[in-house]
Amino acid sequence: MKKTALFTCVIVLLTGTCLLLGFAYSIPDEEKQQGLTGLFDVSKHGAIAYVQYERGKPTLYAKSDQVRQVVQLPADQSIQDLTIMPDGKTVLYVNSDKELNAESTSSLHQVDIQSGEDEVLFTRDAIVMELVIDPKDENRLFYLQAAQFSPYSPGASLYPYDFDVHSYQLDSGEHEQHTELNKYSMASLQVSSEDESIYIQMDDDVDAETDEVVIETKGRVFKIPLVNPNRQLVISIPEDTQDLYDFVLIPDRSELVYQAIAGTNSKGIYEYELFSYNWETQSINQLTELHAYAEYPIYGADGKVYFVVDHEFGERRPDNRLYKMDPDGSNVEEVTLVN
Repeated sequence: MKKTALFTCVIVLLTGTCLLLGFAYSIPDEEKQQGLTGLFDVSKHGAIAYVQYERGKPTLYAKSDQVRQVVQLPADQSIQDLTIMPDGKTVLYVNSDKELNAESTSSLHQVDIQSGEDEVLFTRDAIVMELVIDPKDENRLFYLQAAQFSPYSPGASLYPYDFDVHSYQLDSGEHEQHTELNKYSMASLQVSSEDESIYIQMDDDVDAETDEVVIETKGRVFKIPLVNPNRQLVISIPEDTQDLYDFVLIPDRSELVYQAIAGTNSKGIYEYELFSYNWETQSINQLTELHAYAEYPIYGADGKVYFVVDHEFGERRPDNRLYKMDPDGSNVEEVTLVN
């Protein structure tokens, strides 16, 4: 009897396992994405807007005194970026196809956090990314636009390239293209609060006007004056610095906080940490030692640096969490996002 019971239990367990595995593999790949993404913004009032996947569906949330689901898109769509308007009542976000194709477009939405009312402001036959409100004019939205897509290899998914900087007037609907660089990649778009210029991360493969000769191509931060966008200035960082990726400027400290490779773990997987560079003292300091993948730093109105950390970088599924810290790297703490 005991052997029969044991055998029956084994059969039940194996059957259950097979059913679970069959159910898991029957779920379309686009619906298997789950959890927090790297897309978020922090308003001057402390509200946080962020995107997470729920069974593959990109879902926009806003958190202030409570958490509110604002938008949920189908699993075949993606949210490219978002920004909270200065009034703290609305969020701008741009969406496009998750799998890009020759007919893919991008649409900019304005959604009311309280009511969920969603209005499409414009649609472009291109991929729009990285939304930034001009701190000098809340009616002017800057964005990156990729005019072309192509696959890494035959049969692979398309990826965007030929990037340039554009702007859109929210009050008049007017578009303006500010650069004609057709860059392979651009990232970390920021708009100066002091003059008519923007900051951008891209490779230093152009004849930029700098104090030093560019020796090799690396990811660098450029300042581009809008009145003369061909006069691109490299933010001078020691030449032996690793490639610089995501960054945020902290003008009151004469610093920028950026992502770079800090080393590798026991599996040989790169660890990305956040560093600071002070352009007055020319000193570099490592701010985080999380031994993971720290990215997307944002400087909040509360004087904190917010950023995302993937604790499972290099694994099958990411484990993204939101953190904040002081600009000098002290008081690192996880920000709880309760759904």
